[in-house]
Amino acid sequence: MISRNHLVLAALLASLAAAGLSSHAAAQNSGRVGAVNLDATGTPPGAATRTLTIGTNVIYKERVQTSAQGSTQIMFPDTSTLNVGRNSNIVIDEYVYDPAAGTGKMVATVSKGVMRFVGGQISHTAGVTVKTPVATLGIRGGVATVVYPIPPGFTGSDPKLAQAQGEIVIGHVGSVVIKNNVGSVIVRPGYMTWVSGPNDPIPEPFPIPDFLLQKIMAALSSGTGQTGGVSDLPTDQMAARLGFGKTIVTDPAKPPGTDPLGYFSIFDGGNSIAKNKSQSNQTNQVNQPPPNTNPGCGNCSND
Repeated sequence: MISRNHLVLAALLASLAAAGLSSHAAAQNSGRVGAVNLDATGTPPGAATRTLTIGTNVIYKERVQTSAQGSTQIMFPDTSTLNVGRNSNIVIDEYVYDPAAGTGKMVATVSKGVMRFVGGQISHTAGVTVKTPVATLGIRGGVATVVYPIPPGFTGSDPKLAQAQGEIVIGHVGSVVIKNNVGSVIVRPGYMTWVSGPNDPIPEPFPIPDFLLQKIMAALSSGTGQTGGVSDLPTDQMAARLGFGKTIVTDPAKPPGTDPLGYFSIFDGGNSIAKNKSQSNQTNQVNQPPPNTNPGCGNCSND
């Protein structure tokens, strides 16, 4: 016969196990701030607005806003990151991740501003969805940037961008599918397009001009005198102690995360890989060898 004490102990152990599982699940279904330049705030559903600091947990349906000087980087358990630039307003609509299966789902809404998504495990399985007022983006296996709305004078005098309005979408790594009410296009690495409205045709993507890429990189980076929210610049030992020991994106040239600043600040939050990949794709396109004009030659050289 089981004694009452045994029953109480069993109930206590069950409650502790349930609490542990709940805590583990919560940890896998939320992000945390890896870097922040004031002013950046978060407003969880049903709660008051708070100032974001390094290490702050960001839960689903939380609204993240930045000022004209603010920017932040949100890191997720699957190693995805959202780099949020100045004058931005985004919501993490949904984030679920199962580390055992390596699967999950992420949905975010960009109401305004600049946001770069740097893909982790989820982007290689189910993909990631980013919603804006004019279109929906499906990002798989890589890095993409969204600017909405396009700021005045942002596109300069480039004739290719003369009609650009609404939002800019840039594909850096992997593939980006843009959909609105009238159609869809695929944006390859190193290419960009814009969406002027939910019912407007989406222009065919073209290589991103270097000056525009530089502007977007500046909007996502720390400004003069900003340190990503740390009073003392981090050391390798500090990074290891806090568990920042993995690279988010593998880039042989300069992967963010191989140095502590790649995690603690938004100095290089995907900027290096975005620039290198975009420019290499443009170069590859320009330097493509001429097509073989001799059908009977098979794989012979064009020399």
